[in-house]
Amino acid sequence: MVSERRHKRIESEILKVVSISLEYIKDPKLKLITFTRVEVTDDLKYATIFYIAHKKKDYIPVHLEKAKGFFRGHISEKVNLRKTPEIKFKYDDGLEYQIKIENILQELKDEEDS
Repeated sequence: MVSERRHKRIESEILKVVSISLEYIKDPKLKLITFTRVEVTDDLKYATIFYIAHKKKDYIPVHLEKAKGFFRGHISEKVNLRKTPEIKFKYDDGLEYQIKIENILQELKDEEDS
């Protein structure tokens, strides 16, 4: 197991590497996404990379899956780990949820003011 500090640093480094890697990817459909965060398991074997899309499209997960080797290769080159974690991509709906909650709170506030 790794310390919490090292764990967070590894997640941060992986996020930085995959975000920079987007500049070099040839698939134009993947240029419409932004990586938001990374979660790595305690044993560093698996990394979940969260993303948001400027337009939520069904084809993005398919294209990310095809580009998995590209991203994993960049992680292997740039992040100093004994073994590169297996990666999976997951849509980050946390931001949408946050916006939805903020809108509800704003509506409630507007109702109180009326």
